Amino acid sequence: MGIRSSHTFLFFFLSLLFIFNDRAFAILAAEPTLQPSSFTAASTVCNEIDLSFVAGDGSKRIVIASANAPVSALPVDAQTYTAGSLFGSGSNLGNGNYVVYNQGGTSLNVTGLQGGTQYYFAIFEFNGSLTGTNYLLTNYPETNAFALGFTMTISSTSLGICRGDSVQLDVQGANTYQWSPAATLSSDTDSIVWAKPINNTSYNVFGTDTATGCTNSKSISITVYQLPNVSIGSFSNKCINAPLYTLTSGSPSGGTYSGNGVSNGKFNPGAAGLGQQIITYTYSDIHNCVSSDTSNILVINTPNVILTAFNDVCINTPSFILSGGNPTGGSYSGTGISSGRFFPLTAGVGQHLIRYVYSDVSGCSDTAEVYIRVRALPNVVFATLSSSCLNTPPFTFTAGTPVGGTYSGNGVSNNQFSPLVTGAGTFLITYNYTDSFGCSSSDTSNITIRTIPPVGFSALNSVCQNTGPVTLSGGSPAGGSYSGNAVGSGIFFTGIAGPGQHPITYTYTDNFNCSNSSSQNITVNPIPYPNLGTDQTVCSNESAYLTAGTFASYTWSTGSHTSAINVDTTGYGLGTFPFILTVTNSFNCVNRDTVLVTFDGCVGMNDLVTLGGNTFIVFPNPSQSNFTMRSGEEVDLFIYDLRGALLMERKKIKSELTFGDYLPSGTYILKILSGQRVFNKLIVKN
Repeated sequence: MGIRSSHTFLFFFLSLLFIFNDRAFAILAAEPTLQPSSFTAASTVCNEIDLSFVAGDGSKRIVIASANAPVSALPVDAQTYTAGSLFGSGSNLGNGNYVVYNQGGTSLNVTGLQGGTQYYFAIFEFNGSLTGTNYLLTNYPETNAFALGFTMTISSTSLGICRGDSVQLDVQGANTYQWSPAATLSSDTDSIVWAKPINNTSYNVFGTDTATGCTNSKSISITVYQLPNVSIGSFSNKCINAPLYTLTSGSPSGGTYSGNGVSNGKFNPGAAGLGQQIITYTYSDIHNCVSSDTSNILVINTPNVILTAFNDVCINTPSFILSGGNPTGGSYSGTGISSGRFFPLTAGVGQHLIRYVYSDVSGCSDTAEVYIRVRALPNVVFATLSSSCLNTPPFTFTAGTPVGGTYSGNGVSNNQFSPLVTGAGTFLITYNYTDSFGCSSSDTSNITIRTIPPVGFSALNSVCQNTGPVTLSGGSPAGGSYSGNAVGSGIFFTGIAGPGQHPITYTYTDNFNCSNSSSQNITVNPIPYPNLGTDQTVCSNESAYLTAGTFASYTWSTGSHTSAINVDTTGYGLGTFPFILTVTNSFNCVNRDTVLVTFDGCVGMNDLVTLGGNTFIVFPNPSQSNFTMRSGEEVDLFIYDLRGALLMERKKIKSELTFGDYLPSGTYILKILSGQRVFNKLIVKN
């Protein structure tokens, strides 16, 4: 054999290895060339189908069966299969394709079928056995048939139960039933029964369809799981106020605890209450089988611990031993506490929780808590004090805040400071304030007391009441101010002050605002009051007697210096003329009075008067009540007193006017205007 022939043989050998896979060196039998023929299926009796066929050219044939669908899995060369005419008992090629026949005959009775179900069959010729089996897989014949009889179903509420539990079995489809084994069933003939097996058990039920005479059977297996072995250890006593206690003694781990005061695996003594409390540990295994065990916890009472309230303290209060906890013998804790003493300064301002803990002989303890408040010191400020003068009257300081505190220091008594007590100099004053909580604080400030300037005021000359404004002087040092009755802007007003002595004060203020003063009296002498009486009207042939009283000297406007004078028309003529008298008194003070004397021709107006063609009359004159004027034309009438003051005015008078009832006794000037013409005349009211 040449090299090429050797390579060809090697290639053929390797190919053969690939063909047979792990069955290298296995030789398949010759593959048949002719499949079976006349392959038929017939339903004859309940739950059975008869198959018949004509053999092909193989030594044997294999039949594959499938329910409700055509055969979908084919046999594989070099494989052998177990056949079972009871459907489902033979080899399963997959997807419910079962081998029901593997022989060399020509017929087959398939049993164990479900009534009312369509079954499909495929047949294959083959030669050989074991790994040499060779199947003809092409052009294989198929057939199908409907299985007679009835369908029976069986179900269970669960295929696995825990020991001691029951499970419901339910079978449907037949008229009568017979269950076995019956010992652990509630009934062996009902369609629905309760099973309570203590071990793994397979229950069989044989059903009969009395109408057709068909029978069927079903079986179901129930797995019984043993209960887990559960234990719980013992528990120590717990105080009723103890914190939540995590329960951990249950075995196997992963279970749950229950009982009074138990929640989420924790035991709350306070919620459980005093006395023996039963704790149950329940464990469920992977099969949900449950078992439990119990143990007791004794809950004992705690001592009755109280702590009386603390008074507020100030932050500068010295440390003190805490008390008020009962029963005695416990311990105090909290911010600012060391060895049973409370240090306010260490604790700081604010509320601080004081905890008193007492433990009894059983080891149970209780706690009482009370807050103690540390008060801040009041924020006391004593503002800078202005300097004061030595002559400043005693005064109360107001520069300390908050208000309501007390002042102390040199010159201070009952919160009043007296510069006269200290004298001139600088002095330290302390302001202390205690708030409503009894906390005190203080601040200090200096006050400077200054001397007062020396002040002088020379004597003032006397003045008369009518001297008028008098500029005051004589105060020293210069630059001060004058004050007193009728004094303003350094001027003394004699008329306002009036006669008498009036104190005048001169006050001087230095650069430090310290003041001093000196006083002098100024005498205001009264003035004389000459009185010449009311104005007079006399006839031209008469004289007027003028006198004003008794005075030190007299000076008349006529040049006379006598106390009285007579005047007539001599040197004056008819008309009204003023006569002035100036007098002095014993204080050499001067005053004067003036009187008007009217010299009248004493011609009455009871007769008609013609003025530019207008005729009018005024009567009676003199009169004791009213005057009457009658005019032929429209006129204007005016009444003046002898000083020239207008007393009455009437315009555009026609015909007649009555007037003068309101005038007092005296002499008046009557003025009448008629067009551009003017008439003046005196009228007298008695």
